[in-house]
Amino acid sequence: MDKELSQNEIRKIKLRKAAYFLLPVGLIIIGVLAFRSIINPSVKRSSILTAFAEVGSIEGTISASGIIIPEHEQVLACPVLSRVEEIYFRVGESVKSGGSILKLNTESLQNDYDKLLNELELKKNNKSQLNLKLEKLRIDLQAQYDIKELQAKSIETEVEQKRHLHSIGAGTKLDLEQAELKLEIARRELAQLKNQIENQQASLAADLKELDLQINIQNSKIKELERQMDLARARADRNGVITWIKDDIGSSVNTGDMIAKIADLNSFKAEAEISDFHIDKLNIGGPAKIRINQNELTGRISGIMPTIQNGVVTFTVELDDKTNQSLRSNLRVDVDVVTSIINNIIRAKNGPYINGPGLQEIFVIEGNKAFKRKVKIGATNFYYIEIQNGVKEGEEVIISNMEDYIHRDEIKIK
Repeated sequence: MDKELSQNEIRKIKLRKAAYFLLPVGLIIIGVLAFRSIINPSVKRSSILTAFAEVGSIEGTISASGIIIPEHEQVLACPVLSRVEEIYFRVGESVKSGGSILKLNTESLQNDYDKLLNELELKKNNKSQLNLKLEKLRIDLQAQYDIKELQAKSIETEVEQKRHLHSIGAGTKLDLEQAELKLEIARRELAQLKNQIENQQASLAADLKELDLQINIQNSKIKELERQMDLARARADRNGVITWIKDDIGSSVNTGDMIAKIADLNSFKAEAEISDFHIDKLNIGGPAKIRINQNELTGRISGIMPTIQNGVVTFTVELDDKTNQSLRSNLRVDVDVVTSIINNIIRAKNGPYINGPGLQEIFVIEGNKAFKRKVKIGATNFYYIEIQNGVKEGEEVIISNMEDYIHRDEIKIK
């Protein structure tokens, strides 16, 4: 006997039948929507970045990594083997120009200095004595020369008299010859004495010159010791901040060892590194730019290291605004070396949609759609790219990463 179904059971049966019918229809609808989204994808305008192509200029650059360093940094080195006796400043403290940073033991320098001064005084005394000797010798020899000269003149007069007497027959030829011989002897003795005077003077002058040379050498040694003693005072040559100091009191330091570093933190420059592949593009005086977050500072290449280490070239950039508030010592920055400037070209903002120069595909917005175009990219830098063909002035391009849509020819913009 059939049992009559309740209303609740009847309702469940109807729901099951409806579900059997609606499920395939829902799946079909979902499939159609999914297929449509695959065939014609879309993106929200708020999720993409765009830029308008414009006529302008672009600077061709190569990128380098750099670090900000003080423009002026004084490195103090120990002039002689010594030891640290006192510390006047600590790292981070400010020091005035001419102020001593620390005290080194200079006892050995002072002893050498005093010894050189004594030796110098001795040489100066020797020079004074030699000058006196030279003057005395000059006077004595000059007196002898004058006497010989007078004797020669007297004999010359005697010869003239005998020659006259012989001419009138009042004197013999023998007397005349003896007088003439005596005159010749006197003249030769006079010439010999003159040569002796000249030789003695030349010899003493050479001795004086040697002494002068020794005195000059001694003065040079004294000046060098004075320089070393001045360096041993470890003084700052300008206002600055102590960035490093050998603060181990009593420790020994060798000649040439660094004992302190003083930096002027009021002005800065950049030191950068770049692959040696680009070394031919580096030129002294060439323009460069420093990027610090959103700030850009201009400058010029002021120095290029002559050596290459591990395929890397180091160069320095002198900044036009070397006191900019964003500059900090040891701050890492991006450095762009400007290699060329191109004017009157179509350009657009740089972004992840570009993979360097050459042919590539980008999306250009027209109305509520974006169409894929093949373009040729020329020069690029951090801010702009050069579009050599494929885009006109005023057209809007998508500069976001569109890698997921690059296989589509067009995209709807919502």
